[in-house]
Amino acid sequence: MRSKGRRRRRLVAAAASAAGSLLMVMPATTASAADTPVDPALPTPTSPVGYGCNGPDWATPTTSPGFDIRVGIPAPTVNGVHYAGVVHAWDLDGSQEADGSANQLPVPSQSINVPLTLADGHTYGWNVSTSDGTAYSNPTTTCYFTADFSPPATTVVTNPDFPPLSGPGAPLKEAGQPTTFDFRSHETPPSGCDTTGTPDCLASGMDHFAYSVDQQVGIGAPQVPADAEGRGSLTLSFGWGSHTLYVVAVDAAGNGYNMAEYSFYVPWQLPPPAATTLSLTAPKSAGRATAMTVSGRLSAGPYPSGEVVHVTRTDLGHTTGTALRDVPLSADGTFSISDTPQIGGANTYRVSYPGDAAHQAATASATTQVSRSATPLTLTTKASVYDYGATATLTAALGSTYNGRTVSIYAQPYGGSKTLIKTGTVDTSGHLSATYKLSRSTTFTASFAGDYRYAPAAAARTAYDRVALAETLGSYYTSTRVGTTLYRVYHHTASAVLKAAVTPHKTSQCAHFQEQRFSGGAWHTLLTTGCSPLSSAGTAYGRFSLVHATNGSFRLRAEYAQSPKDTTNVTTWGAWEYITVKK
Repeated sequence: MRSKGRRRRRLVAAAASAAGSLLMVMPATTASAADTPVDPALPTPTSPVGYGCNGPDWATPTTSPGFDIRVGIPAPTVNGVHYAGVVHAWDLDGSQEADGSANQLPVPSQSINVPLTLADGHTYGWNVSTSDGTAYSNPTTTCYFTADFSPPATTVVTNPDFPPLSGPGAPLKEAGQPTTFDFRSHETPPSGCDTTGTPDCLASGMDHFAYSVDQQVGIGAPQVPADAEGRGSLTLSFGWGSHTLYVVAVDAAGNGYNMAEYSFYVPWQLPPPAATTLSLTAPKSAGRATAMTVSGRLSAGPYPSGEVVHVTRTDLGHTTGTALRDVPLSADGTFSISDTPQIGGANTYRVSYPGDAAHQAATASATTQVSRSATPLTLTTKASVYDYGATATLTAALGSTYNGRTVSIYAQPYGGSKTLIKTGTVDTSGHLSATYKLSRSTTFTASFAGDYRYAPAAAARTAYDRVALAETLGSYYTSTRVGTTLYRVYHHTASAVLKAAVTPHKTSQCAHFQEQRFSGGAWHTLLTTGCSPLSSAGTAYGRFSLVHATNGSFRLRAEYAQSPKDTTNVTTWGAWEYITVKK
């Protein structure tokens, strides 16, 4: 870069003559500094106006060759001496420099042409001195500017509502509806430059877009700003018919003569939206953490570019759904969803199309069962058969899982409804226990609902329940003990009556009675009765004759026999009742 305090290399040969043209270009020379005396007493020019100083930093001069600078000359005539303004300019890369001056005329300001050939993308410096014909004043502050002769590229205009007349697609809006045009352009690098931004390859950059409707862009045309990426937008509405939007991209230096034309048609009224159906196909099953594809199709195509469908996925971890990326819709209405589900179980994909001016909205869903690992679950009780009214203890044991350790235990009495006994988190050993009071045979189940990676599991256990069977002996006249066993004593003329009372009542079902005699050191069965129907009170009686039983030892008991039609309680024997017979 040249020093902004550089002195002139030569005197301006103004030759003191006032004749000739107002402006006289003085060529630059390469004389030594000794030929350029400086007189600090000479007045410095005032108010230089030109590129980079009180003017634009980017130059697009129309004067050929060089460029013009307007300079204020203080006291152009002092004691008969006339002063002239002299401009010195140079290319910052050192490739060229030039001087320009004007005749020493008694005017307060002068327009001076500098015969420097400007190159696109190059940066220049200049300053001004006053000359009395023999010496120069101190120069003004140096000013800098960059030449930009290259206009931006032709604007690319897009509008999804009104496709260009020469392209595919149909209008999506009608007359009077607002629509937005998007503009895109970029600054063209100077000749010989691959990109802008390096020395000698500078460009002013995009500034705005000028536009006009149905006539070419002219002076004073309306504008929209361009952003840092060379983009802009414009929202307008149009009447019915064909229209053309003309757009010119303009850079910060004012270059702009590549005009774009976007012709389109605006209908008076749009046809009603077509009914659409959405079909969706998903695999019935898939592996967890494995890529899968869901495909779909919308009817009533074609569809304009840029249309999408919205996708949500519902799974065990997202019961209200989680949004996936929008999926582009092809012109023929087809689309494809790629996903890698991380959670097992039912994964439901719901796809919705919001509709547009030509198509109605549509939705569809499809479910894929994503695999999960199996885990063991068992359920045990301390016994298989319980007395009536006894309490059963149940223990569920759950194997390995991922993020769920909850087990539920249910009871369903025979002939009754299934009810929840307990729900809870298993302990560190995987166990969960519960108790249940039995009044009839009951099937217990334990269930694990599954988690993100392990499938649901269930186990069952049936505990059978006896009836409560109470026995009562009647008609004896005394009691005695043989060892620790209590015997009831009867006359041989009496009959032994054994009453059986069953709880719960089993009306019309059967009770049986059994008689055994002690002989030869063992008990031997003498009699087992047939069915004795139970009364509505749940009772039945067994009667045994003792006429020929003198001096004998006997024992009696009752049995409730489970009916094929009533499986709520199992067959139940009563306790032995002991008797002896006297004469």
